[in-house]
Amino acid sequence: MFPEAGGIAERARRLAEFLVANDLESLRIERENEVFEVGRTPEHVPPVVREQKPVPAPARIEQIAADRVGIFHVSRPVPFAGELLEGDRELGYVEQLGIRNPIRSRGPGRILAVLQQDGDLVDYGRPLFEVER
Repeated sequence: MFPEAGGIAERARRLAEFLVANDLESLRIERENEVFEVGRTPEHVPPVVREQKPVPAPARIEQIAADRVGIFHVSRPVPFAGELLEGDRELGYVEQLGIRNPIRSRGPGRILAVLQQDGDLVDYGRPLFEVER
């Protein structure tokens, strides 16, 4: 179709003229070990649709409450407001009749508040921690 003597620039110019003359958007030529493709931008370019970033789900705030009556103690290391929890962790325990009953984080999150102090008397259902999930 095109003589080799004309060089690549001449071939590209001729292909561009061919596209315009035949109202084509692109043309691809494949021969042996060679692939040559030329195209043009349509006159009307559709607007670019930007990918919207996913909106994070609203934070879920969960209270961790005492599941029995007794004396509340914090575990070591001492949990503090703002601390990130990577998984299930013991945050404290309720001592009842000399038995240590653990209070666990029940999964990852961030501690928003420690609602009771070490040594406080707590009853069933008293909130001990607020955790953002």
